[in-house]
Amino acid sequence: MSSRTEGLHEMVVFSENLLNYDEKTLTTPVKPGKWSIREIMGHLYYWDRLIMESMVPLMKNGAVLPPFPNPDIYNRAAIASLEGRRALRIIEEFISVRNEFIRQLEKTEKEAVFRISGSKGESSTEKIAAFLTEHDKHHREQMETFLEEHQKREAMARKK
Repeated sequence: MSSRTEGLHEMVVFSENLLNYDEKTLTTPVKPGKWSIREIMGHLYYWDRLIMESMVPLMKNGAVLPPFPNPDIYNRAAIASLEGRRALRIIEEFISVRNEFIRQLEKTEKEAVFRISGSKGESSTEKIAAFLTEHDKHHREQMETFLEEHQKREAMARKK
């Protein structure tokens, strides 16, 4: 694994630890009005799959990649597609897709510079990986905060 995908792998390691939690914990919103861990992982899974399938194969020097979909619409569709699927299964699918995504990114030309239709400026696999790593960090922090608070609440309940 190269330094350009190292950050993406960190979410795989974090996700593997999520497999130790029960369905109730994983389906509780991280804050009122926010997604649950199940939904966050589904969100990450669907974006990874989209980028892996429709963009990574085109990441060649000078290429113009398809535009990103409208994030609000895509996120709603991603969350809707989780209906009836257990949290642990979604996390397992995320881990599998993220590992494949990393493998595919590793195969792209390291020096390739391309454009994403509808975006300003040039991009590269390194920039895409850095953006996704920051996005992962945002969601990982949400989940970590929730899990810490959840564990404190459970410990207090056991003391009663």
